[in-house]
Amino acid sequence: MTDQSIAGAQASAGAPRSRKIGELVFVGVILVFSVVALVMTGFIREPLGSSNVLGARVVPYAVTGLMLLSSLGALIAVLRGDVGAPDEGEDIDDEAKTSWKTVVLLALSFASLIIVIPLAGWPVAVVVLFTGASLALGSTSWWRALLLGLGLGVLTQLLFGTLLGLSLPVCGTVLPGLIGASGVFGG
Repeated sequence: MTDQSIAGAQASAGAPRSRKIGELVFVGVILVFSVVALVMTGFIREPLGSSNVLGARVVPYAVTGLMLLSSLGALIAVLRGDVGAPDEGEDIDDEAKTSWKTVVLLALSFASLIIVIPLAGWPVAVVVLFTGASLALGSTSWWRALLLGLGLGVLTQLLFGTLLGLSLPVCGTVLPGLIGASGVFGG
């Protein structure tokens, strides 16, 4: 054995039990996701008489099959004691506590999409999301975050709603007359 493999074996043997459990939980979640996705792929309906040679299920089966094989390989590796080395970085403070205020504000910013998209539409929802996330992560200029969010909302509406033809609601139930659905922004 080489010196590197001996050092790696000693590092994995000396890994804390909680670290191994954490990796097993992570691999287990990926394994469950891949099995669920594999089962759900079978429910994809293909149109009768389709001239598509491969069909709509081929790529999902390939991706979920690879995900299942990868997660099984990772599970076997972790069970054999091959755990990853702890991250090291020059700007990581191991003693720093989690800022739960930031986590909650980010979660609320993302959750706001559920309410704001139906009420005010996609561009306004992006403004709320971007402004909330920017302020949660420490932005000191609320108006700059608001303007950037407005630019992102309008840009994504133009690109995805108009050019690609995706169905992004321009205005929800509260703002129906402010921006016409058949105007510049599509819809």
